[in-house]
Amino acid sequence: MSYVAPSEGSRFFARRLLRVLPLYWISTIGIYIIAILKPHWLNSTTAGLGYLAKSLLFIPYTKQDGHWGPLNLNGWTLEYEMFFYLVISWALCVFRPRWATTAAALGLVAYCVTVALAEPSNLVIRYLGQPFLLEFCLGVLAYFIVQSRIVTCIPRNVWLAIAALSLLAMPMFFYSYGAPDKFVRTLAYGVPSFLFITSLIAVEQAGWATRGRLVARLGAASYAIYLLHPYVVGVFKKSLSSHADLHSWSGIVGVFAVMILVCAVGDICHRFVERPLLKILNRIHFAGRGQRVAAE
Repeated sequence: MSYVAPSEGSRFFARRLLRVLPLYWISTIGIYIIAILKPHWLNSTTAGLGYLAKSLLFIPYTKQDGHWGPLNLNGWTLEYEMFFYLVISWALCVFRPRWATTAAALGLVAYCVTVALAEPSNLVIRYLGQPFLLEFCLGVLAYFIVQSRIVTCIPRNVWLAIAALSLLAMPMFFYSYGAPDKFVRTLAYGVPSFLFITSLIAVEQAGWATRGRLVARLGAASYAIYLLHPYVVGVFKKSLSSHADLHSWSGIVGVFAVMILVCAVGDICHRFVERPLLKILNRIHFAGRGQRVAAE
């Protein structure tokens, strides 16, 4: 966002909506239809027009079982993402474009700290003030690091070591202390993720990058994979009555099988649904403007 927001300016939010909404809306409406026709296929998803409307508009809500929505299980991260985009859009109107994401990041830090200290009674304000937001701020910091001289001052092998250690740190924390929460989660998962991504970009800038076609295809399909994978895994488990885990050889085979299946479904969805749809929407929305939203 720190790279594209300054150049997009007033078009920033519209372009983010065009990239995020189509596949999310299609998957959400599909899940809603399944919840009506075959509710036993879904574990805790309840069909309701109110739930559907709030899910489509990224409005946080709690379901009958007390858990937060939306209908698409992974849509909750998009609620934070859209909030981040809104704050950036506001910052683009108030600050110089170059510093818009920095101002947005500082504002989100202040918001999270305020919510943690004040503990407001409004549940939506508290929900949107969770420390997940700080991970977007780490992304802004990563951009400025890779744009600075720090990248070239540190040898490539050191960046590789940082990437390996940061990737190892997350499962080690989980197996040692369990699933972290709130600000501890940001430290245990967010900071290592920030170091991992920053390190990989630094290694790539140093001239070592993976450019295989398979990697490129998986990267292009990553959004579809993210939105659909809980349901692909669920179908796998229910249709085969199998558990994919690391406790047996059959479970390990199941893990690799479901990973391949998830990637294949995501790739098919991207190639035959998401990418053609984005091309059509690009032609309609940006006709004559010379602008396109990347489908890759």
